[in-house]
Amino acid sequence: MTAAGVVCAACGFELPPTAKFCLECGTPIPAPEKSAEYKQVTVLFADVVHSMDIAAAVGPERLREIMTELLERSALVVERYGGTVNQFTGDGIMAVFGAPISLEDHALRACLTAMGVQREAERLAADVKSRDGVTLQLRIGVNSGQVIAGEIGSKAAGYTAIGEQVGMAQRMESAAPPGGVMLSESTARLVEDTVALGDAEVVQIKGVDTPVKARLLRAIGEHHPHSRRESRLVGRTRELNFLTAVLDEAVGGAGCAVNIVGPAGIGKSRLVREVTAIATRRHVAVFTTYCESHASDVSFQVISRILRAALGIDGLAADAARVRVREQFADADDEDMLLFDDLLGIGDAAVTLPAIAPEARRRRLSALINSAAMAQPEPAVYVVEDVHWIDEVSESMMAEFLAVIPQTPSLMLITSRPEYRGALMHASGAQVIALRPLNHAHASTLAADLLGDDPSLADLTDHVSTRAAGNPFFAEEIVRDLAERGVLNGAPGAYTSRGDIGDVDVCPPRCRPRSALASIG
Repeated sequence: MTAAGVVCAACGFELPPTAKFCLECGTPIPAPEKSAEYKQVTVLFADVVHSMDIAAAVGPERLREIMTELLERSALVVERYGGTVNQFTGDGIMAVFGAPISLEDHALRACLTAMGVQREAERLAADVKSRDGVTLQLRIGVNSGQVIAGEIGSKAAGYTAIGEQVGMAQRMESAAPPGGVMLSESTARLVEDTVALGDAEVVQIKGVDTPVKARLLRAIGEHHPHSRRESRLVGRTRELNFLTAVLDEAVGGAGCAVNIVGPAGIGKSRLVREVTAIATRRHVAVFTTYCESHASDVSFQVISRILRAALGIDGLAADAARVRVREQFADADDEDMLLFDDLLGIGDAAVTLPAIAPEARRRRLSALINSAAMAQPEPAVYVVEDVHWIDEVSESMMAEFLAVIPQTPSLMLITSRPEYRGALMHASGAQVIALRPLNHAHASTLAADLLGDDPSLADLTDHVSTRAAGNPFFAEEIVRDLAERGVLNGAPGAYTSRGDIGDVDVCPPRCRPRSALASIG
């Protein structure tokens, strides 16, 4: 195999990847083997409640129409959030998130899909009720864990996933109430910082002797602030001092942008939280937004979020929001304000937008925003997290804002992973901080802070710091995993070991979604 394609085994001639025969000697080219592999995924099962009763009421032909429409709508939602429809079950679907393409936020995507599928089912149910007089409802179950995914069997029937975790997702579906979404404990842990969950409950499921924990998915909202115990910031004194000095300059009128770069879990968000806490203590306004992998193709999403926060219109009805915005843009052109309303998602449906080309619209909105920023006398800190997932239009408009930020009392903190090479990294005057892994001394200090100082933990502290490899988030997750497995007793920062830790397997951290990764960077 080469970068260009394949090589003929008979003559060595390089071929395109889709070649069935060698273009030089005619030798047949065997199809590449598709092996199965272990993957960390989230599995979703959706099933129609009392489908046999519906069939008896409407007949097989009408049932086929209803199911076809439901499954087509559901498949579109699965596709929107990057999942794979693994199989149709006649009256439901199974979908997998995190295979074949690995997704760090597979659990969050599955939850977004579950809520989206339920909304589609509700819309369809209204039509079915009106036409057929029957009630259409779905149960959905979601579970996360390791599966074997790939082409299974000598005669591949398509990409599939098998394993205990698939069965658990199906059991969660059977435990869900009509119209509800039931999450297993493993999925709930992965998304608990981002979604609204019902109280933990114990459900009895088929094939398992002891009841298992589960939680209902209530809603998905904005990213929740970090709610777990905040570990001490370790090993970032130099970076924090630099950012504090930059903040002082920005408050004094010399605005600046700083890109904080590093791999997942290295501490980007943790460092940002420390700086914004300093800004808040100095009575400097802080406005935060974030980018999401599943929304990178949604134009204006990130810029709209940060503007809504800065303008103080989150939670307001559209009419009230428009009034507040116009108070702050009293001298703006009326046509520009219509475009601005639309950008913010507060437009009047009865008003027709100006017929303007997309690029002209972007330029006019950028000019409006930048003029307002330069006229703003009060200092502010703007935080944009995970710009490696930013949508193209938001990136372009923010890059234009960075060109004028030196003329404003503003500090913009941008976090990204090393693979990001976009416009925000190349803005004139922007600073860059590249976070490195913690050294051994700092990693040991962090591990001791997470575990506590009980004598029984001495060896475990060294184990954790070594396995975390200088990544603070990994250290947090390892300790959390040990506590959940019962290896540790007590509370964070005050644990004791349950017994001899000589045989303890310090596991690598679970893969968690953007919201959880953001809790430490």
